[in-house]
Amino acid sequence: MLSVITISVAWIVKSRHLPAPYLPGAGLEPPDTIVAAPIAAGVGISMAVTEDGGLWAWGSYRSAQLGYRSDTDYHYPIRIMEDMAAVSINVSEIMFSRVGNTLVAALTSDGTLKIWGVDIRDRDFGRPGDSDGPISFGYLSEPLEVMKNVTAFSSGGGHLMAITSDNTLWGMGVGAHGRAGIGSSHSAEPIKVMDNVVAVSTGYRHTVAVTSDGVLWAMGNNSSGQLGVAEDLVPQAFNPIRIMDDVIAVSAGAYNTTAITSDGTLWGWGSNWYGQLGGGASRSPHIPTKIMDDVVAVSAGYGHTMFIRSDGTLWGIGWNHFGQLGDGTTENRYSPVRIMDDVVYVSASKGHTMAVTSDGTLWAWSRTTEEHLYPARVMDGVRLP
Repeated sequence: MLSVITISVAWIVKSRHLPAPYLPGAGLEPPDTIVAAPIAAGVGISMAVTEDGGLWAWGSYRSAQLGYRSDTDYHYPIRIMEDMAAVSINVSEIMFSRVGNTLVAALTSDGTLKIWGVDIRDRDFGRPGDSDGPISFGYLSEPLEVMKNVTAFSSGGGHLMAITSDNTLWGMGVGAHGRAGIGSSHSAEPIKVMDNVVAVSTGYRHTVAVTSDGVLWAMGNNSSGQLGVAEDLVPQAFNPIRIMDDVIAVSAGAYNTTAITSDGTLWGWGSNWYGQLGGGASRSPHIPTKIMDDVVAVSAGYGHTMFIRSDGTLWGIGWNHFGQLGDGTTENRYSPVRIMDDVVYVSASKGHTMAVTSDGTLWAWSRTTEEHLYPARVMDGVRLP
């Protein structure tokens, strides 16, 4: 959230590697084409969309997160769907730190949004069963269509957010803490949240969105200051609240938020347990705090942050226990470290990171299954953003 785990990624078009220009708030018309992520790193699972529309997946089969019935983990990419354009992954409300319990969302080339994994339509989702029983929730072992005319989307902690072609933001799933902008109740169907939205990103229990005038809005839980205001003033927000202006990109981590303003400044607020927002490990800043200049894209993970600068270099900061920064070590980094060159897209999860270079090559790193403390080549032909 995708995005964490938010595996959601925000990008802008300042980089020489990225296609031409749409900047929220810059006086240009909003896009009428899909602008969501071509890759997604989740907990124990990864996915990528190739240029020919194939959706590829690898990792754990648990909770039906591979999108079909399986009892086998895959340590290499397998093609699972056709005619796809974008993908997003995040963990569910249940057992947040475990592999599985994952909500996967993917978009077809005609703008149809589908979900599988944890069934967020289930009204018993995440609620305890009887005193001796397990937590009650269901899985979707095959993709289910939930919306049409979608151009961007992000899957969060039991909630799903989507922008339609008329720039309307919709939310569905778990409403607790206001994370989906639909009040506190659960919704099995999408509910309209707000208009004029051009970007959205979900964390574990919060959502952030940018409107066409460059204003950043936030909703949901604020226990770590992830909304951008002091938690004692706003412990949670059931409706979008205005946070800051002049924003052109945003990415929500599990318990924090990062944003880029039009001058290329990267800002962060919320959880800073591992120094993922810069300034060393410290108590969470509740207002936007500057991280670095000259940034064009960012992905906030569970405890680390990855970002791309205008020269195409990829940088990382924060938690590195699994080698998820890709700097060859497992030491936490409290100042940004340079990882690799020529990067156009990045997705940070909890224990690993993936990036795409300008030639469409997908790279990944961590030591979760093998010792890949530096970027390792995974596959070619990934769709460029």
